[in-house]
Amino acid sequence: MLVSLGCARTYQAAHVDTSDFLPDYSILRQGDDGDALLSYWKQGTPWQNYHKIILEPVVMRQLKDSELTGLTHVQNYHLREYVERLLRQALKAHFKLVTKPGPGTLRLEIAITDAETSTMILDQFSTVYPSARTLSLVKKWLTGTESYVGKASIERKITDSVTGELLMASADCRAGGKTLAGTFDEWDDVEQAYIYWAAQLNYQLCIKQGGNACLSPDL
Repeated sequence: MLVSLGCARTYQAAHVDTSDFLPDYSILRQGDDGDALLSYWKQGTPWQNYHKIILEPVVMRQLKDSELTGLTHVQNYHLREYVERLLRQALKAHFKLVTKPGPGTLRLEIAITDAETSTMILDQFSTVYPSARTLSLVKKWLTGTESYVGKASIERKITDSVTGELLMASADCRAGGKTLAGTFDEWDDVEQAYIYWAAQLNYQLCIKQGGNACLSPDL
């Protein structure tokens, strides 16, 4: 139990499926440590010249057989609103949030592509009991995610708000870790993934701008 309490809330999955959200998937490459699974950053971008950002409304581009297809209109809205709120809170640390294009202004677009809730009782069981925990680790080794946890996938792109030039694109997937924290909420793993991604993007842009007070997201 002590081991399970000390595990990470989410971790990067081994694979991510992609949708039709990004303009060109052929430019994506395996991301470095701390980056998305699939990633593109335009070389030579003068990130230090950008101080404003437009955050477009988060959209859904659900993958085939995703649980997102079963969400009600209200659940769909709240999921998108939750991601937007996290991003606004994170990005305002280094950017002025604006609504109109202009010089020195980025445009950020996000698509939620998958969100699967955990199976709470079985998640708790396979977290606490050693034999079930072992089987869960075997599943992670074979498939990239543990048993009965939730997972989420997103795609992101950043463009120059004036020229439309693509400056960043990524696709990523995170899954819940085996920890008792959050196992009584089937959406906790999904929400923790969104919290991580908001902090991650803020950190990456801060580093690109040459900031010296950049807060790394919790792993």
